[in-house]
Amino acid sequence: MIIPFIKKDLLVLIRNPQELLVLVLMPLILIAILGFALGGVMAGDTTSISAKVAFIDNSDEQKDIDAFVQKVKAEGLPQEAETALIQGADQLRPIQILLDEVFGSKELKEIVELEQVKPEQLNELKKDDQYSAIIEIPENYTFDVLSSALLDEPYTATIRLYKNEGKEISPKVVEDVLVNFQKQMTSMTVIGKAGIQLEAVGSAKLGEIDTVTKREPINSLQYYSVGMSVMFIMFIASHLGSFAYREKQLQVYNRIILSNTSRWSYLGGIFFSVMVISIVQQAILYGVTSLVFDVVWNDLLGFFLVNLSLCFAIGGVGALLTALNFRIDSEGVSNFFGNVMVAILSFLGGSFTPIGETSSVIGVLGNFTPNGAGMTALLQLLQGVELSEIDHHIIYLLGFGLVMLTAAVFSFPRRGDAI
Repeated sequence: MIIPFIKKDLLVLIRNPQELLVLVLMPLILIAILGFALGGVMAGDTTSISAKVAFIDNSDEQKDIDAFVQKVKAEGLPQEAETALIQGADQLRPIQILLDEVFGSKELKEIVELEQVKPEQLNELKKDDQYSAIIEIPENYTFDVLSSALLDEPYTATIRLYKNEGKEISPKVVEDVLVNFQKQMTSMTVIGKAGIQLEAVGSAKLGEIDTVTKREPINSLQYYSVGMSVMFIMFIASHLGSFAYREKQLQVYNRIILSNTSRWSYLGGIFFSVMVISIVQQAILYGVTSLVFDVVWNDLLGFFLVNLSLCFAIGGVGALLTALNFRIDSEGVSNFFGNVMVAILSFLGGSFTPIGETSSVIGVLGNFTPNGAGMTALLQLLQGVELSEIDHHIIYLLGFGLVMLTAAVFSFPRRGDAI
C-alpha cells in the first residue's frame, strides 16, 4: 500500500514546476554563484598587495659602530667584557639587518619595492602619491641602538614612518613589518647579552611546515555543493507536509481513509515519499556537480550510506510535519519550518559558511542538526576520511529519523479526529 502513495506524491511534485525549480534548479544556481564568488576566500587566497616604499637613511652605520667602539674603550671595562661588547656591536647592525634580512627577504621582496633615496628628497616624496610609505632613519640611529642594547642606556632611537593615507592596506603592511623588526631587535639584544652568537641565531632555519591532519583541502565548489544539497533537502519535508495538508482540505485524505486504507499507511507513504524524492534530488544535484564542477566522490560506499541516512532523517521530519499539520488543522507548521527553521538549521549546520570553525559551541550544535551532521560527514569523505571515522554521524542520522518518525506516530490524529 506504500508504493501508490509514493507514486501519487511524485506525480504531484512533477506537475508543480515551481516546486521543482526550488528543489533542483535553485541549489545548482547557488552552488555556482557561491562557489565561484567565494572561491578565493575558501582557498585562503589574499588580495594582491604591492607597496612602493622610500628608504631615507640620515645616519652612517659604520661610523656609528666606530663611535660606539671608542665609547666602550673609554669606559675602562675589563678586557673580556670590552671584547664581547665590540663583537656584539659588529654583529648587531640594525640598518643592515632591516635592509638585507627583512626587506631583502624573498617574501617581502614580492610585495614591497624598497627604494633608497637621499634625505633632501623627503619633502618631495611626501607629495608623491605612488609611495605607500616613507621610512626615515634618524642620525646616530645605530649608535643609539647599540648604546641601549649593550650598555643599558635609555632607548632614544626612533624610526619615523610616513604613511600614505590614500592607500589602505600597503602602509599597514609596512608598519607591521617595522613593529616586528623592533621586536626582533629587542630579542636579539637580549640574546647578545646572554653571550650567544647572533650569527648562529640568524642562520637557524625553520622546519618544514605541514598540515596536522594530512587531509585534502576543500575548495569552495565542493563545500557549497554539499552545503546547498543538505539545505535544500529539508525543503522536501516542508513541501510534502504542505501537499498532505492540502489533500486533507480537498477531501482527498478523507476518501483514502473511507476506502479502508489505514492512516498508518498514509503516514508511512509520506515518510517514504520524502525519502524517495530526497534520494532523487540528491542524485541529480551530486550528478550535475560531478559533471559540471568536478566534485568527485572517491568513497562511493560512504557517500551512499551518508546520503541514505540523511534522506531517512528528512523522511522522519516530513512525517512529523505532516502529523503536526493534521493535528492543529493548519499548514502553519510546514510553512514555519520551510520559511524559518530551514534557514536557522542551515546557518548552524554550516551551509552558508563554515561557522563551526569560529565557535566550538556552534560547531557542536550544528552537528546535532540533520543537515549539519550530514554535511560534516560528506565533507570529511571529500577529505579522504575513512568510513569508520564518520559512522557516528550515520548512526545519529538514523536515530534522528527514528525519533522524528516516532514523534509523528504519536502526533498523528486518530481516524475520527483527522477527518
